[in-house]
Amino acid sequence: MRTRLTAVLLLGATLTLIIAPPAQAHVRVEGSSPGKGGYGLVRLTVPTESDTASTIGLTVTIPDDVTLSSARVLPIPGWSATVSTTGQRVTTITWTAEDKKGLGPAEFGLFTFSAGPWPKDRDEVPLPTTQRYSDGTSVEWNEVAVDAVSEPEHPAPIVTLGEAATDHHGAVTTHETQLAASEQQTEEDTDGNGTELAQWALIGIAVILAASAAARRGR
Repeated sequence: MRTRLTAVLLLGATLTLIIAPPAQAHVRVEGSSPGKGGYGLVRLTVPTESDTASTIGLTVTIPDDVTLSSARVLPIPGWSATVSTTGQRVTTITWTAEDKKGLGPAEFGLFTFSAGPWPKDRDEVPLPTTQRYSDGTSVEWNEVAVDAVSEPEHPAPIVTLGEAATDHHGAVTTHETQLAASEQQTEEDTDGNGTELAQWALIGIAVILAASAAARRGR
């Protein structure tokens, strides 16, 4: 009986390791690339790495040598956003959790903004980012790799620039079309995440029931 019960427990532990979704390592840019010289979306995936504190704030700093004349954020329920400028240049974009609850341990959030015009003469733009926690600590994601093989401990999110984005009439993509596309993508991501979580839950229940049945048979 002990051998069978041990095998069942090991099976359950193994399946738990297999089905557990992988943890996100750091703040990073995901999704489509803004077009050079035009406007485009940037979507940041922000995980809470702390086991005890929540993410309650995020500040993205635009590098001094990058001139974005405009930026708009995609609204997030429970969060406020501020776009700061110096003259005609966007300097920072800051999100703050309104209820101080924010993103708890093992949670992540998507922070999206549309901005431009992006540089025409480069392929990548780093976005130094400060992640603030409810316990008063913060993490600076501001390091840039010096070569293709090195990996910084706290890498800055990198925006990869593509060819200038245009619609089917050949016009440069605007804030409105970019944000509309982002809203649709966010809804699809939310629906997909809900379906995936339901699948994990069903698998977990099946594992528990199988382990319980095997334990009863071994008595």
